[in-house]
Amino acid sequence: MNTGQATPIYAAMLLILLLLLFFGFLRPEAQAKKAKKSLQDSLKVGDRVFTQAGVHGVITAVNGDLVLLEVGAAKTELEVARWAILSIDGHQPESACPINTP
Repeated sequence: MNTGQATPIYAAMLLILLLLLFFGFLRPEAQAKKAKKSLQDSLKVGDRVFTQAGVHGVITAVNGDLVLLEVGAAKTELEVARWAILSIDGHQPESACPINTP
């Protein structure tokens, strides 16, 4: 086979590989990041939330990048970073839990 004839085939294979990489890995990651940002931007007082550390609580105040949570029977208040909120009302987004549990 002539080297000049093989070049378009290799270029097409490289293009297909790059498209698979984009649609298989990069795009879903960007969509998950966008969904998490949307969730964090929608936090408001009174929302029941679940943090990445496993803490359940009710939001009592939102101050910029910090959220004040009321947790436990003693109604203890914890200050957590907004990025640490995993889900609202106990419903975890599908993209946030990559491990399949039975």
